Formats: sequence, C-alpha cells, structure tokens
Amino acid sequence: MMPDKSSPSARVVWVVDDDETTLMLAEEVLNQAGFEVRTFVSASSALAIARTTLPDIVVVDVVMPGMDGFEFCRHLRALPAAALIPILVTTSLDDTASIDRAYQAGATNFATKPINWTIEIQRLHYLLKSAALARELQQKELETRAAKEDWELTFNSITDVVLVLDLNMRVLRANEAAIQLAGQPWESMKGQYCRDLFQCLNQADEECLSVWSPTRLQSLVSEIHCGKNGASYEVTISPVINPQGMVTRLVKIARDLTTQKLLEGELRQAQKMEAIGTLAGGIAHDFNNLLTVVQCCAQMLIDNQAVQETATEELQAILEAAKRGTTLAKQLLVFSRKEVPLGQKQLVDLNETLRSVWKMLERGLPKTLTLQKRLGANLPKVHADNGHLEQVIMNLAVNAAHAMAPGGTLRIETKNETLGADFCRVHPDARPGDYVLLTVTDTGHGMDKQTMERIYEPFFTTKEVGQGTGLGLSVVFGIVQEHDGFLTCESAPGVGTTFGIYLPVASQLELPIQPVAEPKAALPGGTETLLIVDDEAPIRRLLERHLGRLGYHILTAMDGEMALRRYAEATEAGNRPQLVIMDLGMPHMSGWVCLEKLRQFDSQAKVVVATGYGDPTMENRVLEHGALGFMSKPYNLNDVAKKLREVLDLSHNPK
Repeated sequence: MMPDKSSPSARVVWVVDDDETTLMLAEEVLNQAGFEVRTFVSASSALAIARTTLPDIVVVDVVMPGMDGFEFCRHLRALPAAALIPILVTTSLDDTASIDRAYQAGATNFATKPINWTIEIQRLHYLLKSAALARELQQKELETRAAKEDWELTFNSITDVVLVLDLNMRVLRANEAAIQLAGQPWESMKGQYCRDLFQCLNQADEECLSVWSPTRLQSLVSEIHCGKNGASYEVTISPVINPQGMVTRLVKIARDLTTQKLLEGELRQAQKMEAIGTLAGGIAHDFNNLLTVVQCCAQMLIDNQAVQETATEELQAILEAAKRGTTLAKQLLVFSRKEVPLGQKQLVDLNETLRSVWKMLERGLPKTLTLQKRLGANLPKVHADNGHLEQVIMNLAVNAAHAMAPGGTLRIETKNETLGADFCRVHPDARPGDYVLLTVTDTGHGMDKQTMERIYEPFFTTKEVGQGTGLGLSVVFGIVQEHDGFLTCESAPGVGTTFGIYLPVASQLELPIQPVAEPKAALPGGTETLLIVDDEAPIRRLLERHLGRLGYHILTAMDGEMALRRYAEATEAGNRPQLVIMDLGMPHMSGWVCLEKLRQFDSQAKVVVATGYGDPTMENRVLEHGALGFMSKPYNLNDVAKKLREVLDLSHNPK
C-alpha cells in the first residue's frame, strides 16, 4: 500500500543501518526536519515490511551483516510499486567501483560517511522532488494515451510543447504550451513550417524523415539546448500510423528540462561542498576544545599566586594567542556556511590588519601571481571587528586570484579619503566625511555590466561548477554594511577589476569606552554536587580541579551514556547532582540525546550546555530543549564559575 503523496505529513523515510548510534541520530535530525522516520537494524527486516507497505524514501547503509545494502536495493527494486522510490545509499567506502555498484543495484544517489545531515536533508528533499516529477511525467504519458474521449481538453492541459505535423513538417495542431512558446496566435501558426516557428527545436527533423519507412517505424528522442533563451528541451518526434501501416502525421513533444537541470546542478554543487563544509565545521569544534584547555590552563596559572611574576607576560601571550585562535575558528565556521555574528568592535589599524593577512596571502595564493602592497601613511583607525576585516581581504584576494588564472598582478592599497557631496551623489550608499579606503585591484578577465549588477547576490557566481559557492562577495557586502561602510566596483572585460572598501574613520564619540578596573572579587563557590560531561579528558580535569577548589563536589562522565548512569547512581545514593555541565558533540550518545533522556529521568535536573560549535542559534536551541544556561567554547574558568553559580541560584519551577 503506497502512502498518500498529497499529504505533507506522509513523507515517510526508512533508515536501514546496523549502527544504532547512526539510527538514533538520523531519527532525531529527520524528525526535527518534518519527516516521519522508521528505523531498521537489518536489511532483511526492512524488506519484509516493504512487501506490505512502502515509504516515500529510503536511506540504506552498504556494509551490514546478512543482506548488504546492494542486495537490498535489488530486492526492493523488484517490487512493482517500488520502482520510483528514491534510495540513498550511504557507506564509508568512497571508491568508484562501490559507487558504480550502488547505481547498478538500483540506488538513486550515493553519499559517503560521515553523514552531514544538514546536507543530506536537502538531498532527501531533492530526491523526493525528483521522484514526484517522475511520477508526474509518468502519469502524463498514461493520460495522453488514454484520453481519446476528451482529446481537446487533454491536449491543451499538457504543459509540454505538443505539435501535430504533416509529413512536410507543417503545423496541423498545437497545444497551449506551443502557442505560448511561439508567441503568436494559433490562427497565424496553422500551416507554417515548424522550423520557422521554433528554430531551436528542429535539429532532428531531417533525420526522422530519412529513417521512417513501412518496415522501420520508431520514435526519435534528442536533447536540444536552445541558445535563444538558454533552455534545455527533450524533443521526441513520433509517427502516427494509419490502419494500413502508413505514416500519416508526426507528433513532436518538447519537454522543458531547465528546472530539472538547475536542480541537478544545485545538487552537484552541494555534494562538492559537503566535504569541505563538514571538515571546516568539525575542525572549528575540535579547535575550540583545544583552545579551551590552553586558555583555562593559562588563566589558572595567572591566578595562582605561586607563579613567578616573570612568567605572567608569557602566560598573557598564551591567552592572546588563544583569543586569536578563537577568531580563526569563527572564520572556519563562516567558511562552512555556519553564520557567526559580528564580534566586539574595537579600534583597528587597517595597515596592521593587512600586514597580518599578507603573510597568509603570500603562502596561500598561486606563485604565478605578483603581489603588491601599498600602505597609506598616517592612516587613522576604524571602529571594526578585526577578524571580519581579515575575512573581507581574504575573500577579495581569492576572488582576484581566480580571475587571473594562470597569472597576473594583485595590488592591495590603503589610504585616507575625504568624500564630498559630488562623490556621494554618484554613490548613493556613501555619506560625506572621512574614510579609510582599502582597494583590491587585479589584472584578470574583468566583468561586463550584467555580471557586475549581480555580484553581491548570494549564490551568484561566474566560476565553473565546483570552483566557488557564490557566497564570497555577499559575505563581504554584509560585513562592510555592518561596519557602516560601502563598496565600489570598477571593471571591464579584458581590463581587470578594482574593489573599493570605504570604512568611516572612528570618531571620538565612537571610540569604545574603556571599562574602569574594579577590585578583583573572590570567585563564587559552593558545596553542591556537579556532574561534568565532556569527551575531552583535559577539559574534565581542568573543570574538576578549578571547581573543586571552589568547594564543589565533582562527578565526571566521558559521554552521554556514562552521564546518565552517574546521575542515576548519585541520585539513588542520596547525592543527586544539583547541576550538570554538558558538552554536545560526544561519541556514542550526543549531548542532545543525553539532555532529553536526563530530563525524562528527572524533570528537575539543571543543565548548562557548553559547546565548541559556533552556530549563533545554538543558545536558543539548547534553552528550548530544557537547559538553563549556555557557554560557548573556549571559555574563561572564572566566567564558568560565575555562570554556574548564577544557574544554581535560580529558583527552578518544573512545568
């Protein structure tokens, strides 16, 4: 029995995998995305259910005991009602032979582990759309053959272009889609040659006429790219045979494949970005964990009275390096398409920023490029987020390098600019006043006017597929706007391109107020029992030592499963933890699952979530899931102590 495709709630996905952790994660993520999920630990159990009821889509692993994923695909495809069900095969194998074998077995698509469910959810939506399109086209073909009683109504309801032609390729009938494509009324179309009405759809006409004969009657199919409007068509020309076996008319059907081609292109782009997005996000998370250890150790040593004063300067340098590493982690998260909010603004010398970035450009850009740097004298400071300005320079430089393959000159300059009313009339985004101007000039292929009008649109790119996401300039545009600045662009084909970044000079009113140093207060402590849950042993030890010195009784757990056991054991022993400090990214059982199960076990449980993932929506998400606090790694140990005391002192009323 097939599910009802008309109801959005009927989007049923089966996940077949012998790894229960994968099944648990998939069920959680897909449920949140609006799917109805059913999980199976073996292919044979899923196949048994498939003989009576079928899902909308299947996600199946390859390597499983007993029946593997390839055999499951073959058996499922053998079921009459399962021909159009999308099957996404997932595996740790990434060789070409495994991919080919999956498709030969009947897979619709293929993905390698580890699975990035953010990408895979989009892939599932695409596969469902493709399956729906396939069902729609199949139904259209059945209706076309069966609708003789109401031929006119059926003929004009077809969205594809349909033409009935005589043997000289003159138009006898045309449906509404053909009339709209021709752009003229039916009365003027009748009797005209098809080649005069639809120039781009006639490439196969002569071939068709040359092969048709009483002994060889077949349809010819060709794919045509129409240069006039950039559309792609699948053109089918079929003969109409009378009872005597003679060809009397021709039927030409042109199906617009433009939307399908765009969807296929978007999927290919998403597949190519999947690896780098997963890598960058994962590196940033692990990097933040490492920075937490570095930063907290340095802070503990600084706070330790026994540390010699001569070591304080070196420890401060460690803290400063950790802060710069945090900025780098934010840039990695931006690169992996996880938005990071604008950081705290400060006084920035743009020359110093450029000097810092210049070293990375010299190492990272192709050696075939000539790099030139010109720093303006007496450059005033701007009020900005230095990390985001570095991102602007990097994005523009990388774009310039792509435009100059295989070689050319990249010049980056800074200077003072005072803008008057005449300049502002030509540039509506500008306001009169003093600015610091950063220009990035390349000697590349340049852009025409139509391209320049779209360069700041998200996902617009002129690069070849796989060479860029189309996000670089839109990110630059957003960052500059957040800094109350504006951009200019001058370019022409064959000449090159110059981007101008205008940032307003920081006035005295804009300068950040330096906080007055307050006497160092003693850190708040307590005698409560705390449970620390983190898969990073150094972080557990740091928190245990620091919080233990403040009087707390500390329990630790290295993953979610151990955390649940420790919590239950302590509760049974009469020492129920008053607060749980929990990481999210842990093996075996994620922090999300642990938080849910902990709240089910004890609705009064107080939880503070600490994570190295930089998603700006994370705090709201964890609070919605029942946590009472949130800390972003890397954190300061003193701030941790204050946050925990704040949560412990909350009067928590269970719902």
